[in-house]
Amino acid sequence: MNQAELDLFNDKLDAHAKEVERFHGEVANVTRQIANCDKLVRLANAGLSQIDSKIAEAVRVSAEAQHIADRAAVQASAAATTATQAAVSDMIARLAEATEAARKTSLSLNLLQFKTGGWIAVYTVLVLLCCLATGALTSWALRGQALTAEQARYVELGKAHEALLANASDKELKQLNAIRTREKPGVRSPISTRTQP
Repeated sequence: MNQAELDLFNDKLDAHAKEVERFHGEVANVTRQIANCDKLVRLANAGLSQIDSKIAEAVRVSAEAQHIADRAAVQASAAATTATQAAVSDMIARLAEATEAARKTSLSLNLLQFKTGGWIAVYTVLVLLCCLATGALTSWALRGQALTAEQARYVELGKAHEALLANASDKELKQLNAIRTREKPGVRSPISTRTQP
């Protein structure tokens, strides 16, 4: 091999070495890029993990809030039910008291009515007995005694006066009233004008 061929070979070898060196540089560059990508992937995974943890925390908080809301609703419902039952029980108790008071009042009224009816019956019987006794005493006192002539005259006179008053005109009745008023000042006469048919 002559010097020219050797120089050409050395030039090719140098060019090849430069290519190898350039290739190694590109490989190192790609390796750095891969490392950077791996780092970005790790950062992305860390970000995703944080996002997942935040989502899990949000789900947990939402579930806890729902549990608290359900428990509050149950407690409110229980309180409302208790209050309603207490109100109904109080109303029933008051109604029972009112019913008992009405029953006692009704019994008192019935007893009062019975007593009043009894007193009225006793009073009626006593009045009837008094009337019968008065009639019997009067009959016994006047038995066998007829009206005297003077008593009969007064009876006939009364009947005649009654007939005259019954047949008197309004004008005559007014005159009689005027005469009686003059005889007794300040006293009205019981004679009234007769109603015309």
